[in-house]
Amino acid sequence: MKMFVVFVILLHVSQHALALVVEVNEGEDYVLLPCQYSGIIPETNPTVTWTRNDLDLKSVHLRGEGGDDLTGQNQRYSRRTTMRSDALDTGDFSLTLRKPTKTDSSNYSCSISDGGEERRVIDIQLKVKDQQVTVKVVEGSQSAILPCKTTADLSQDATVEWTRSDVDFMLVHVYSKTRNTIREQDGFYRVRTMMNEDPLRTGDLKRSWAKVLVALLVLLVLVVVSGGLLYHFRHFFMSEP
Repeated sequence: MKMFVVFVILLHVSQHALALVVEVNEGEDYVLLPCQYSGIIPETNPTVTWTRNDLDLKSVHLRGEGGDDLTGQNQRYSRRTTMRSDALDTGDFSLTLRKPTKTDSSNYSCSISDGGEERRVIDIQLKVKDQQVTVKVVEGSQSAILPCKTTADLSQDATVEWTRSDVDFMLVHVYSKTRNTIREQDGFYRVRTMMNEDPLRTGDLKRSWAKVLVALLVLLVLVVVSGGLLYHFRHFFMSEP
């Protein structure tokens, strides 16, 4: 009897460890949490429940024989979840979650019950990753803008960092009001990048190179003009008797 109990516990842990992992980028229209049930659907009061156990109000979506019952749904999922209308006929209990955000990252469970005994069908770990935006620019263009906007309430002593990780880690740009960041920036990007003024107040964290290039062009013109004037006056004074 003791050996049998140990075996059941280990089997349960193994199933939990093999939870399906679903990844999606923040900002996508939706993500699908798949759940296919091949068992027998209860004849009386069949109910499919999606839950998230790290919330006080755990219910994410509930569907019964009469359709969706969202009276006990956690409000953070309000108007964001749907299931197939024929879910209890087909055994496809998959859940569609619209507009996933990073706060949706967690473990989700899909279960079926007859109003009494509940059977867990699948555990899913949802990972919502940072939003990815593709920016295309023609080589040789004067500038490129990499957009980044946050609605977070940033403190004035916060630090904003742009990094590049596709090669060896590179610090592309740093914005901070409390420390000198020039030496931290990778030399390849020095004097080539800039951010909007006071991004911590506006939340507009995009990086641009346009104004920097204009400033450098003006400086170059001044240097050329100044050099020409110096040469002219030097030649004039040397030619005086």
